Amino acid sequence: MKFKQTIINWARFRTSWRLLLSSLKCDFTNDCLKPLLIFAGLTNPQRSPVGSATPTAKRNAQRPVIFASYCAGPSLVGSNKYCGGEKVLNNLVLLLRHHGYEAFMVSLDGTHTDWLVEHAPYISLSEFAERKAKAPSFRCVTSWLKATAFLEHAESFYFWDQELGSSARSQFPEFARLVASGRILQSAGLNRVIQTWHSAVFGKETHLLRQILNDRHWRPDPSRRIRRRVGYFDEGGHTADYLSVVGDLTRRGGLDLEFYELQGLELDIVQQMQTCAVCLVLNIGKSEWGEGGPMAPWEAMACGAVPVCFDLKGAWEIVQPNYSGVITEEIRPELMGTALLDIYRTPGRLEEMSRRCLETTAAAHTMEARWPAVKKFLDLDDSSEHA
Repeated sequence: MKFKQTIINWARFRTSWRLLLSSLKCDFTNDCLKPLLIFAGLTNPQRSPVGSATPTAKRNAQRPVIFASYCAGPSLVGSNKYCGGEKVLNNLVLLLRHHGYEAFMVSLDGTHTDWLVEHAPYISLSEFAERKAKAPSFRCVTSWLKATAFLEHAESFYFWDQELGSSARSQFPEFARLVASGRILQSAGLNRVIQTWHSAVFGKETHLLRQILNDRHWRPDPSRRIRRRVGYFDEGGHTADYLSVVGDLTRRGGLDLEFYELQGLELDIVQQMQTCAVCLVLNIGKSEWGEGGPMAPWEAMACGAVPVCFDLKGAWEIVQPNYSGVITEEIRPELMGTALLDIYRTPGRLEEMSRRCLETTAAAHTMEARWPAVKKFLDLDDSSEHA
């Protein structure tokens, strides 16, 4: 604990030192100041703050190439089946490419497991290094601070934090060192809790970049929806016991519901979710920080299935309780059963909440709705976008 506090204090000192030097408005070309500025991290003799080897004017005249990865090496190659973090990075790359940017996912050998409904282009670490060396401007993005194989090739990078259960615990010492050294150019949190924690601990601006949902595929199909079908994912050892409690309670309440396990590749799950009227999100979180951004509520709402969730912190980013879904006050399965009784017994409630799910998704949670936040996080200004 003492070591952790020391790291925090050091990071704060470095931030304050930079602000002090910036306030002096010194001439950065003064040879007497250069060593001091380099030590403080305010200037880098090799690269500009956005990872460009060219002057700012030239950088702004050409769009940067963007590389995203969580590759750590042979133990974590940068593509793992059913990895939620990979799905979110993949969707970021798809969105960037949709806006005309050259963007890639990076894995150890350039291959990927075939499980997403739409895969972004993957390149190997060696090709990443070659492309980066040739690019006049680039951005490196990760959501995993232990992506050592990828970060070895990135002098500086953008960090999209998706799980405080990792970054605030096991990865924290390395995280603080990276902040203090200036290697992390900008950070973004997947939800408000993560964003606020970053700002409070390190005293610097942190962006908010929520889940990126591929709404080109996650769409409703009302003709296939089965009113009594309640979808769920297997979230581990507690799943069967929790379902048993929920099922017993709803049966005693006179409901004949079908509890349907969602499984398979992403396309399979899209088609299965389209048949569900409700989705039980049985995720109970990885730590005291809950779950940064569980995908199930976002994907359920995009299909018109009403999400019923435990209080996982991240669920609050999309579900408006008793409007477009339910968030239980405690992690207790009987509360989910009670929520189902209310949803199905109240005339018109299920249909109204389903309509609100679709309206909320269309208004605020499409892939395109994330574009302003992506531009801000990755420092993609108008001049580079329209070049």
